[in-house]
Amino acid sequence: MKAMVMGALCAGAAAVAAAQGVTGSLQLSHDSDAFNEHKESVGYVGGQGWGLKAGALQYSSPAWSASGGSLAATYKKDGPEQQVDASLGVAHIGSHSYVVGALDHMRRVLPHTSLGVSGERDFVNSQRGIDAGLAYTSLALVADHAFTDRFNVGVSAGTALFSNDNHRPVLRTRWNYALDERWGLNAYVKTRNYRNSNPYRPEYFSPGRLGEASLGLSTRFVVADSAVLSASIDAGRQHVDGEAQPIWSAKLALASRRGSRVEWATGLEATNSASLFTTQAQSYRYVSAFARVRVPF
Repeated sequence: MKAMVMGALCAGAAAVAAAQGVTGSLQLSHDSDAFNEHKESVGYVGGQGWGLKAGALQYSSPAWSASGGSLAATYKKDGPEQQVDASLGVAHIGSHSYVVGALDHMRRVLPHTSLGVSGERDFVNSQRGIDAGLAYTSLALVADHAFTDRFNVGVSAGTALFSNDNHRPVLRTRWNYALDERWGLNAYVKTRNYRNSNPYRPEYFSPGRLGEASLGLSTRFVVADSAVLSASIDAGRQHVDGEAQPIWSAKLALASRRGSRVEWATGLEATNSASLFTTQAQSYRYVSAFARVRVPF
């Protein structure tokens, strides 16, 4: 699920959509299952936030590969009281086609409280998931409350339904405390808990129960008056069906400042926390990189 707005690494880096323009993005990833992902897209965004995006998809592992594409309508609105990021379209990968989409909607309902909803429909992008044509639909309610000027808590509670008769309730939290406003320095605790109604599916990581908690630091500050640097690092424990192991993650991103005419961002992420689409948890590693740009005209 994409929500948990307070956890977004580049939150606030992009300007409010006000002019039409063209967009481009690239995402690459590799994990210790020797599974590679390559996604690229180009798009158009109108002055009212509506747009159209087309993408190319490529996945590979030893002695296997699959490729395809996607086409989706998009909408984005970023204001002081409400934020909306949505898409709806189709994707074709391998020999299967899917209806895909996403929605993240947050609205300030009280001076210090925001409520929202997050949903996603997509295919399971693992080798076995792609070969079997599996898809999932997730939906979550999201809340963020600032108890003080320094301390806020975010909660996301929802469920994911998989097309192979598996149901996964998920609860995520993030507890954030601001340490230094000048450097955007924060200390945080994040948790994730879920269970699977039909566990141990061979197509994707699906233990009976998973619980994890991590403690971390994040920072976000202006560099050379022209860009924003964001970084975070955390470490904790992951419990999978009663067995515990250490987990960690690190992120680094550089983005244009809010209000920049040309909006851009690039970044890296690495973690050993078992993801949805891996086939195992022990000794797992994942690294990804992204770049995106929006040029007005």
